[in-house]
Amino acid sequence: MLNKNSFLKVALLIMILSEACLKPKKPDKTVWPKDTVMYDVAYGPHPRHKYDLYLPAGRDTIKTPGVLLLHGGGWKYGQKEDMQMWVNLFRKVYPEAAIINMNYRLASWSEGIHHPEIMTDLQEAVQHIIAHRAEYRIAGRMAMAGESAGAHLSMMYAYRFNEAGLIRAVGDLYGPSTLYDWSWYSSANLWLGALVGDVLAEYVGAPFDSAAYCAASPYWQATSQAPPTIIFHGILDPIVPKYQSDWLNARLHSLGVPRQYHEVLAFHGFNYYQAEDAVQKMTAFFRPLLKP
Repeated sequence: MLNKNSFLKVALLIMILSEACLKPKKPDKTVWPKDTVMYDVAYGPHPRHKYDLYLPAGRDTIKTPGVLLLHGGGWKYGQKEDMQMWVNLFRKVYPEAAIINMNYRLASWSEGIHHPEIMTDLQEAVQHIIAHRAEYRIAGRMAMAGESAGAHLSMMYAYRFNEAGLIRAVGDLYGPSTLYDWSWYSSANLWLGALVGDVLAEYVGAPFDSAAYCAASPYWQATSQAPPTIIFHGILDPIVPKYQSDWLNARLHSLGVPRQYHEVLAFHGFNYYQAEDAVQKMTAFFRPLLKP
């Protein structure tokens, strides 16, 4: 039999337990899955068949699009680390998107790597991303963007090899739109430290030729089905002639392809503030095109 003190203790314990049960729990603010970064994911057997993957928190296979970035370097130089400023800006401005920053094989006479081989690399990277999208928890919709040669490759892939329609938009940062341009091909460029024709020939795998060079040119491969494209070009660009972006803009307009064209007071490359503005414009351009 409980004495008075024991009874009071039991009653107090019941009151405390009742209050604990009735007290609402604090909401769990943990977002799942968490923000994840994966470096040097292999998409093929070559040492350069690698990409870095930046996955946002709270992603899923319905609402999370991807932005695939390609570095420049005249097709024969460069690496994905060169695009880190652009990666950081996209993660800041477009936080709900997965960012993929890839390497590809570089043009080389000695290794027999030219335009077709590099296009194959892009195809294999896209296929690898899609094959693993359930694991990554991302959607199958992507935009491609690059600078200089990487912009050219982005457009070439999106205009010519995008049979499945996975690439919904393209960001062109001062990329060449046509290699079939004799005045450019035949020029010597102090900034490149080479004859432009030597650089183009190593990429295409042949000296100047109308069929081969048009086949490797976004300007000539664009159709009315080309993905919407946003173009940026420095008006003081000493490497890729600005008129090539003028031509591309006019060509896309004639085909009825949605596009934007932004001229920037810059050389071949943007400073941080110009790049931030470009990413803000690209994100605004990409978002509605990459919605479910």
